[in-house]
Amino acid sequence: MGGNLLWRLLQQNEHVVAIRRTTSNLEPLRTIFSFYTSEPDAFLERIDWRMADVLEQKSIEDAFVGIDVVYHCAAVVLLGGSDNMLSDTNVLGTRNIVAVALKANIKKLCFVSSIAACGSEKGNKTIDENSPWKDNSQRSAYAESKYSSEQEVWKGIGKGLHAVIVNPGVILGVSGTDRGSAQLFTQVQKGLIFYSFGGSGYVGVQDVVRAMVELTNSAISGERFILVAENNSNKDILSWIADGFDLPRPYIPVGRELLWLVGAISELLGRLFRFQPLIDRGTARSAANREYFSAQKIETAIAGFKFQSVRECIIEICEFQKKMSI
Repeated sequence: MGGNLLWRLLQQNEHVVAIRRTTSNLEPLRTIFSFYTSEPDAFLERIDWRMADVLEQKSIEDAFVGIDVVYHCAAVVLLGGSDNMLSDTNVLGTRNIVAVALKANIKKLCFVSSIAACGSEKGNKTIDENSPWKDNSQRSAYAESKYSSEQEVWKGIGKGLHAVIVNPGVILGVSGTDRGSAQLFTQVQKGLIFYSFGGSGYVGVQDVVRAMVELTNSAISGERFILVAENNSNKDILSWIADGFDLPRPYIPVGRELLWLVGAISELLGRLFRFQPLIDRGTARSAANREYFSAQKIETAIAGFKFQSVRECIIEICEFQKKMSI
């Protein structure tokens, strides 16, 4: 998502300052820019890179020199298990960003959270920004870390920081990697016949970054916004991806119990042989759940804001990936 945000900001600014680590790989960013233009390097050259790590507060202070507005997108996404990297990067990293933003008198901070940090509702009642958060065993370590990250931002707001929080659903877009939702496209392209009964809120990455920029440029502060275009079933999402690649749709349903068992076994094998499994208990639990989210607040806050249809977004991504594989 950070790469797509950089692209949008470069359409409005001659130069944009961005943070990266010395070990960062810029090839995924080049792939993202290639989705928008045939000359990605011309835009990459307009990025002012500053070396920093969200876990090193002094490096953030140096990176923030001369900066007025900050978009904090850095996070680790890990749905299964409990990894110290989640707490370090997502919570401590956000704490450092907020502390430096206050110290540097940053005019506005936009923090990217997740619908995983939203509250819950009983039954199929729609979740919105006011739904109550409750700790329970069904919460993934990732959800806990994003919720705790939000609390760091709220603390900053209480100290006078001007900030907005966005809670995107499952983000669909070109990433240049096989992580996150990009795995859905990779697996379907390889041939996928199974689907789970769950579902969630989905949104195109271009809508997410558009909302972020418009909210940050507005007078709105101290508010959070769910960014979900549609509430879709997993079967529909996988079917539309298959359509985009001109492949057969998945047709064999997998129940909650079997999915969880596969996740547990995959997680165990991953620990034994030291690899990151495609599915673990966290992703299995997420894939089996069905939740519904409301985006009414963002549509009211930004006049004329409309989301791209999820199916149209998926087709665009598939067309790009087919072109890249030629």
